[in-house]
Amino acid sequence: MKILHTSDWHLGKFVSVQSMIDDQRYFIENVFLTALDEYAPDVIVLAGDIYDRSIAPVTAIALFEDTLYAVAQRGIPLVAISGNHDSADRLLPASKLMRPAGIHLASTLEDFLHPVDITGKDGSSARFFLLPYFDLPTAKYFTHNEDLKCPDDAYAALFEMAQEKLASDRPNILVTHCTVAGAVTCDSESSLSIGGVQQVSSDRFASFDFTCLGHIHSPQKAGKTAMYSGSPLRYSFDPNERDKCMLLINTDDSNVTRIPIHPRREMRVLRGTFEELLDVPDSCSEDYISALITDERLIFEPMARLRQKYPNILALSQNYFHQTLSHDGDHDTLREKMASHTITDEEIMTSFLRDVCQAEPLPEDIDFFAKINTAIGEDDQ
Repeated sequence: MKILHTSDWHLGKFVSVQSMIDDQRYFIENVFLTALDEYAPDVIVLAGDIYDRSIAPVTAIALFEDTLYAVAQRGIPLVAISGNHDSADRLLPASKLMRPAGIHLASTLEDFLHPVDITGKDGSSARFFLLPYFDLPTAKYFTHNEDLKCPDDAYAALFEMAQEKLASDRPNILVTHCTVAGAVTCDSESSLSIGGVQQVSSDRFASFDFTCLGHIHSPQKAGKTAMYSGSPLRYSFDPNERDKCMLLINTDDSNVTRIPIHPRREMRVLRGTFEELLDVPDSCSEDYISALITDERLIFEPMARLRQKYPNILALSQNYFHQTLSHDGDHDTLREKMASHTITDEEIMTSFLRDVCQAEPLPEDIDFFAKINTAIGEDDQ
């Protein structure tokens, strides 16, 4: 049986002020659906965080609805769980209606105890245990066990409840959404853990032949038989968020093939002087850009000027602020005076001329500034 594993679509997500919905639509139409036609998987696994927030925007809901329709038209079963970003209640209403079409959405712990058997085109089959994201109080209530101290305890209790459901004549596949101990995280994930307290040991998955994981955005192994597919798109400029792909899992030999994802736009970090940034080849000018300007002088209106070359620039910083302002004793004194309201207008003007104009104020500048201040004061009275 061939399983296409993906997760963490985060439909409706914004990165900075940029909506990613068009990029997500491009992924679904030009990568995901194309992969279904090319690789013909027997089942699709979507391991949580379908949406980016519990109350998803209309555009995100419409995109997911179109996706489910396209999947159903192809006759490929899909099993999906809710993640920590999804609203379990909002995924429930239509879930029963979609089951005859082979769409199985799980958003409650009760769903976990009702595994789904899927039969492939060659007659082989697998049993899917769908364990959505849950919090500790919910697990305590469901298991009637107030002694659970952490998610690792909760997973152990839930797996104990599911032991009698495990199949002996076919692979048992777990689909869940959590942080596995030792996984490499990145900036675009909402934390599920503080230290190691909220993490789950990969040893907990030993009863299952394979575990399809969601939540971590970079593809990676998590123990012997568990893997994160990662998110299909980069949602941060963190270098740890890389190698975007979907996973094609063959249950016959446990072989895992990575299907690379080529996005509509890359997310790039560019570093250099202002002039060097303007000379970067135009091939990446449409990408999402985070720029670091290394000039030792302050650049006037850099974002507006860079946006002419990089219309999708999302972030900008200047070394000048980090190096000069952060480590200059004069500026430390200036900040202290501003915080205590003991700074004079002349000192502010002088500092402005030094930082922005790279010049010391002339006597006539100070005299002119004083006259303006006096005139403003008279107007306010």
